[in-house]
Amino acid sequence: MNMGEEPGDWWRSFWAENDRCLYGDLARPGACPDNWPVRPAFTTERPRIPILVELGEDWIIDHMGGRTAVSYRRYIQDFDFQQQVRKACAARLEAEIGFHLKPKIDSSSLLHGSVYGHPIEYPEDSTPWLEHIIHSANDIRPLIARMERVDPAQAGLVPWFVNSYRKLNRPYRWRILHDATAVHGPGTILGFLCGINDMALYLYDEPDLITALLNVIGDITVKYSRTIRRLTGGPTTGVSVFDDVAGVVSPRHFQRFFLPVYQKIYGELAPGPDDDRFYHNDARVGHILDILRELGVNGINPDPDTDPAVIRRSLPQAIIYGCVPPLILKDGTPEQVTEAARRSIQLAGEGGGLVLTAAGSINIGTPFVNLRTLGRAAEQYGRY
Repeated sequence: MNMGEEPGDWWRSFWAENDRCLYGDLARPGACPDNWPVRPAFTTERPRIPILVELGEDWIIDHMGGRTAVSYRRYIQDFDFQQQVRKACAARLEAEIGFHLKPKIDSSSLLHGSVYGHPIEYPEDSTPWLEHIIHSANDIRPLIARMERVDPAQAGLVPWFVNSYRKLNRPYRWRILHDATAVHGPGTILGFLCGINDMALYLYDEPDLITALLNVIGDITVKYSRTIRRLTGGPTTGVSVFDDVAGVVSPRHFQRFFLPVYQKIYGELAPGPDDDRFYHNDARVGHILDILRELGVNGINPDPDTDPAVIRRSLPQAIIYGCVPPLILKDGTPEQVTEAARRSIQLAGEGGGLVLTAAGSINIGTPFVNLRTLGRAAEQYGRY
């Protein structure tokens, strides 16, 4: 920030340049970025490394007074209330840091998993969740038979989401947070269905049964994604896969059980050489990086513990969205944030291909001073 420059002036100048770094030729003065795709080119033909700030529903609720002021249950279930809160938060962010909050339908990451027919628990003051529907191996075959007949357009929260999206009438594109092209990976879906502990047991005790279920999960994932795209007018190709649970299985189990599902998802939803094959896993990715390279992953939001240099060596052509640890971004001093950002740029930013952001998500309570520190680090260390 220049001497004599007010923080608000700095933010406005910063975001204007950041849009050019993040969106390239799409960024034009006065244009609305809501529907711009965030997949920056792997290039140094832009001013610097961009930062990406995406704020989830938990951050928004906390910023607007916390869960005593904003009912989490009502926020998720009541479209009009949700959009009222988001609109108020957007106005506050614009006034405070000049930041444009893109529109979004928040479903608390339940949308894809809901098509399997889970009961949904909506606490008053915390994140909702899907209740397990596999309680023993005897539940798996009936679930397979039921899901082979399901119509994703009428399943779970899909009708609610589609109606809400049309009511919003503001097409939008996100990158790390979920959008109409995003799906959960097979590990996360299994975690929804039976819990992570039982999933691990079934991989050993019922491998044939789990393989049959995973085959259906792959089919449903593709059908669900195509349905959402068709009903919302989303992009026809490209896919973002979110699968933290895959980080807790061994490479051997990943290859045996999960790899065929990933091959189906990426192969059918992102078949072209330039299609977006994005992967999010902030649990652990180091042990599956070689597999991700074979899958053609060209964008990744990794965990905070895997060395960015290792990720860059393993995925030399992938855009890395990271690698600042979320807790440092939330609780660290400006000096710690600067060092984490500098290290990410040094280890993963040479030649382009780095978007500076949290390795995972931006946690509630992350202060503006640390977001500004992140931006200033990009300005100081990320110039091309």
